[in-house]
Amino acid sequence: MVKRTITKWWIVGAVIMIVGGILALASSLALVLHIQELTTGFRYSFVPDSYFWTIISLIVLGSIFVVGGIAAQLVAWIGAVINTNRLVDKTWFNVLLWCGIVGIVLGPLFGLGALFWWGLMIAYLVGGPDGMAVQQPQIATLVAPPKTLAPTG
Repeated sequence: MVKRTITKWWIVGAVIMIVGGILALASSLALVLHIQELTTGFRYSFVPDSYFWTIISLIVLGSIFVVGGIAAQLVAWIGAVINTNRLVDKTWFNVLLWCGIVGIVLGPLFGLGALFWWGLMIAYLVGGPDGMAVQQPQIATLVAPPKTLAPTG
């Protein structure tokens, strides 16, 4: 993948993830308010209505958006790792690979993995090289002199 494509995938993934998070959060708050309204006083027998199921559907849709955004960013990260593997200097490749793996492993730990992973990818998108733009060194091959049918000399 070219770095420009990696950047597009990562930004689209971030936007989709943020939109899905806002949708899920707003729907969750609306659900809390709806349940509080239906169970005021000493009535604790909640019967789901159509509004309840609409809000649940929006929460699920927002969650699907968040997972889709994470998947798009994962694709961008894999593209960046493959892109930097083409470089002669493997510093960016090693940093992207190992710090990305650490970010994925630390993901469930208070969001530190996401912070680590976002910081890593932003650093690459701003200052990282494009492995597709670099011409790979060609291996020199010995070329035999051309054979001619005419006698020499």
